[in-house]
Amino acid sequence: MSLESQTVAWDRQEESRESYFVDPESVFVDIQEILGRKWHPRIIYYLLEDGPLGFSGLKDRLNGISSKMLSESLSSLEEHGLVARQIVSDQPVRVEYSLTERGVGIQPVVDKMFEWSEQYGVATEAE
Repeated sequence: MSLESQTVAWDRQEESRESYFVDPESVFVDIQEILGRKWHPRIIYYLLEDGPLGFSGLKDRLNGISSKMLSESLSSLEEHGLVARQIVSDQPVRVEYSLTERGVGIQPVVDKMFEWSEQYGVATEAE
C-alpha cells in the first residue's frame, strides 16, 4: 500500500467517526434501485436542471432512450416517490413530470457524482 493510499484511508477514517446504525447492504440496494439504473440518474438530472418537463421534453434530452424505456423509468421513479406526474391538459392529454421533495433530495448526490467525475472520471485518465 502506497503512502498516498494510506493517507487517504486514514483521512477517511477521521471523516467517518460518526457511527451509522444501518445495514450497508440495504443502503446499497436502495441506491442501486434508483441510481443504478441507466436512465434514472439522467432523468433526475434533467428534472433538477430544467424543472418540470413533458414526456417529449425529457425524451429530447435523453439521447438513445426509447419511449417505452422512458415511460417505464418514469413509472419506477414515480413509484419510489421521486417524480410526480401531473396532467396539464386533457385535450390533447399533456403530462408534466417534476421532482418531489424526495427527488430533489438527491441533488447533493448528483452534484458529488459530477465533482468525482471531473476529478477522477474516465475523461481524466487520459491526461
